[in-house]
Order: sequence, then structure tokens, then C-alpha cells
Amino acid sequence: MQNDAAKMGEESITRLLFRFSLPATLGMLVMATYNIVDTIFVGRLGSQAIAALSIAFPIQMLLGAVGIGTGVGAASLISRSLGAGDREEAESAAGQVVTLALLFGLVTALIGFLYLRPLLVFLGTTAEILPLTKEYMIVITGGSVMLFLIMILNNVVRAEGNPLLSMKVMIASALINIALDPIFIFLLGMGVQGAAVATVLSKIVGVAIMLYHFFWGKSVLKLHRSRLRLRWGTILNIYRIGFPAMVMKLSTNIALIMANNILAGYGHIPIAVMGLVFRLQMFSFMPVFGISQGLLPIIGFNYGAGKPGRIREALLKGAAISTAANILAAAAFLINPVFFLGLFSSEKELLSIGSEALRIMVVMFPLIGIQIVSTTFFQAIGKGLPSLLLSLMRELMLFIPFVLVMSSIFGLTGVWISRPLSDLLAFVVTVILLSAELKRQGIPLRSPGTSAGKTAGL
Repeated sequence: MQNDAAKMGEESITRLLFRFSLPATLGMLVMATYNIVDTIFVGRLGSQAIAALSIAFPIQMLLGAVGIGTGVGAASLISRSLGAGDREEAESAAGQVVTLALLFGLVTALIGFLYLRPLLVFLGTTAEILPLTKEYMIVITGGSVMLFLIMILNNVVRAEGNPLLSMKVMIASALINIALDPIFIFLLGMGVQGAAVATVLSKIVGVAIMLYHFFWGKSVLKLHRSRLRLRWGTILNIYRIGFPAMVMKLSTNIALIMANNILAGYGHIPIAVMGLVFRLQMFSFMPVFGISQGLLPIIGFNYGAGKPGRIREALLKGAAISTAANILAAAAFLINPVFFLGLFSSEKELLSIGSEALRIMVVMFPLIGIQIVSTTFFQAIGKGLPSLLLSLMRELMLFIPFVLVMSSIFGLTGVWISRPLSDLLAFVVTVILLSAELKRQGIPLRSPGTSAGKTAGL
């Protein structure tokens, strides 16, 4: 296992990218498939049930933001520490995030128990879908500790050089979820609440596998009890990188809440459409997210080991593959949006509004892969400020102003138009920041012969 970590600084970048990104991509695709299948099952209960999940989705994204941000920060610190030969700091980071996940889960459960109704009203729910949304979210918030643990530990597993275990856990959890959905939703008659129960139960299985791996398995990192005591210095190092990743997810969450509040004025159908389009987008982004998750430990390890040429090669190849994947996804959605929306519902109004929305919102898809990979690059090398700026750019700084202005001018269509406009401007800023950082690090993209150049901070 220790040799597996060391290979990140020696093995072919193409082989490493394949070995790290493919398991992450496959695992995330299966997880996204579960999300799609979950929504398909719920869609059989009607458009109100879909709208209920669309309102609940920002809360799940908020939990995901905390979990992913914490996991990314820990993964960056762990991979850089392993690259520099500091195993103690790597193990300390792994222990801290387990304790943090337990604390986050407790706080979330209390908030869900005490303040769920006013929270859902704030998120833009309507009276007709409030009961369904409450049924779903009371289970999700109650079992949130499992959601935090599985997201965080997946990042830690990849950072120690074990992407296959992460993939196996994600696939096992997703398949269990898919199998349990029809049982709890239809057979036991629990409806949308049954979907939430299936989700929490499936995460319990995944968490159990990973905890066994760290405490008793063949992990590079060992989680002793002493590692679980809070160490504020290590936590600060985790969130120096994890906070921008968290903000990126939170900004998406805030943007979705804003959009849902505007869409509520048009009824529950546009809210359902936004939820479906968002799920389809997230599914199509899974290959890019998988590639970025594979890149993070590779870039982080080689940054810690002082190998700029390998960083450059990994960044270029990751960006190229990500762009190609997004071009294919955009083409599929543009050609036949009704097919993809029809997987969830056959209601004519939903399909009509949704087709227009999907076609408009995917126009700038090909640019997003480079944005995601660039943000991962900054996270991996420990550059918190540009990572934070890019995290805020696409949603908070661009999409929200656009959606407020464009919806007031063009109505419902203006909400959809706001997405490609924000994507385009975010891409321009990303290219400027990335080019400046690579120049500062002495890694020119156009000249293969310069990969041995000096790298500031390495």
C-alpha cells in the first residue's frame, strides 16, 4: 500500500490518470445513476413528488458541500503530506475528518428535528408540496452522519492511493439504494419517505466498509483513537483548501435556492423542471468530477515531491478528456431533450418547458470541464484564494445576478438563459487565473520542453 502511494510520483501520468480517475468516474456514475433511478421511481408518484425532491435537493447539496469540502481539504493535505514523507500529518488529517463528520451529523439531525418546516418554506416550497418534502427530509437530516462519513472517507481513500476501494464502496452503496427504492417506496407504501430511508440505509453499508478498512484493514493510514481527538492546527490546514471547495458547492446551493424561489411564482412544474435538468447536468458531469478527483492526489503528491513536469502533463490531459466528455453530453441533450426528460415524467407541460430549459442550459457545457479541472489544480497545490474565487464565480458572482436581471426581462426563459451566460464569463476568468498561476510556477502549457522548469513553492 505504501508503494501504491509512492507510484503517484513515478508511474506514467496517463496510467495514473486512468487508474485513479476511472474508478472514481465509474463509482460516481453509478452514484449518479442511483440518483436518476431514485427520481424515476419518485416520478411515478407524480410531478408534485418530483417538485418536492427539487426543493429538498438544496438541503442535500448543503450537506454535500460540507462533506465534500471537508473531504477535499483532507485529501489535499493527505496527498501532499504523503508526497513529502510526513505520514503522521496524513493520519492526523484522516482522524480529524471522522470526528468532524460525527459532529456535523449531530448538528444536522437537531436542526432537522427543530427547524425543518421554516427551512423548507425559506427554500421556496409551496403549500401543495410541503408535506411530501417534510416526509423526505426528516429522514435525510436524521441520517446525515452517514452521508457526511461516506463523502469524506471516499476522498481520504483516494488520497492514500486506493481508488479501487472508493469505487467499490460507491458502487455497492448505489446498487443497494436502487434495490431498496421500490421496496420502501411502493411495496411498503412509504412514498417519497421510502426513497430517503433507502438512501440512508445504503450509506450505512458503505461507511461500514471504509471504517473497517481504516481501523482494521490494509490501509496506508491507520485511524487510532488518538487521531480522533480534535487538533485545531490540522483542522485549519484541512479547511484552508476545503473551504473553497465547500464554498463552490454552497454557491451552487444558494443559486438553486434563488432560482427555485423565482420559479415558485410560475407553479410547481418549473420547479420540477429545474430539479430534473439539474440532475441530468450532474449526471453528465460525473466523468469530469471523476477525472478531477483522480487528478487531485496525483497533482498534490507531485507538488509535494517537487515534480512540476508531471503536474503540467496531468493538468493538460485531465482538461482535454473533461472537455471531450462535456461536448458529448451537450450534443446528446441538444439533439433529444424529450427522451431524457421522458425518463422521469410523461406530463406534456413538464416536457414542453423542460425541453426548452435543457437545450438552453447546456449550450456552454464544453467550457465547464476546464473550470472544474482548474479549480482542482488550485486545491491540489494548496492555493486557497484562487480556488475560492473560482468557487464563487460561476454561481454567486455571476448566475444569481444574471437570474435576477434576466428573469425580470424575459420571464421564465430568462432563468434558463442565465446559466450559459454565467458559464461563459466564468470560463474567461478561469483561463486568466490558471494562465497566471502556471506562469508563476514556471510551467508553460505550450512548450513540452519546459516541464523541468522551476516551480515556485515546490
